[in-house]
Amino acid sequence: MKNLVLTSIICIFSIINGVNASETVEDAIVEEEKTVPEEKVVDPCERFYVIKPQLNFRSSYGELTYNHDYDQENLDILSEQGITKEEGMFTAGLSLLDVDWSVSLNTITRDVGEHTCVIPASLDVFVGYRNPVIYISSDIEEDTCEYKLIKRHEQQHQQINVSVLEHYLPTIKKAFENELSVLKAKVVEDDKTSDDITDEMNSEYVFAVRPIVNRFQITLQLEHEHLDTRENYEYESNLCK
Repeated sequence: MKNLVLTSIICIFSIINGVNASETVEDAIVEEEKTVPEEKVVDPCERFYVIKPQLNFRSSYGELTYNHDYDQENLDILSEQGITKEEGMFTAGLSLLDVDWSVSLNTITRDVGEHTCVIPASLDVFVGYRNPVIYISSDIEEDTCEYKLIKRHEQQHQQINVSVLEHYLPTIKKAFENELSVLKAKVVEDDKTSDDITDEMNSEYVFAVRPIVNRFQITLQLEHEHLDTRENYEYESNLCK
């Protein structure tokens, strides 16, 4: 009976205000639906967000070796592989190395109901050099002023490699640590595999850190160019006269 009385009151109110009663009820229903909070979508992998992968960060300057197997003509050809093309008397000497960096993410999987979660466990990172070599032309006799001058010049190039890497290593490592702090476990979608998700995560690291590595390589090249100026060549050439 209470429901009937309430309905009557609503109808009278609607008539007085010149509004159709059915429209008023429909408006009330719509308004009520708007006030109902949206149901939160639960990520099945959310429970694993607290797990942060371990960073295994390695670096190396490589083991410097000396090579006297090439004459000046062949060193000219070999120099095309270098960071910069040396000119003048110092084509009789050459410093080469491989700049190397790699990123490898290790993950584990856990099933949560009907879903599979990919959890980042550890990240292996290497940033450094491999195969640093100083070449001195076989045309140059050892223990001569020219030989010692060339050797010292190429050692300066290798020292630049060490100094620039030492400068950038803390910044590069910090960038990886920052990425580790925000990377979360992910659910395997229907059209993907756990390996696909691992590759995507790995790519996120590479994409985020690549600009810093690029700056490191550009700085390395510029520092070598500062040493290989015509003015410096002329100055060093006069030291043996």
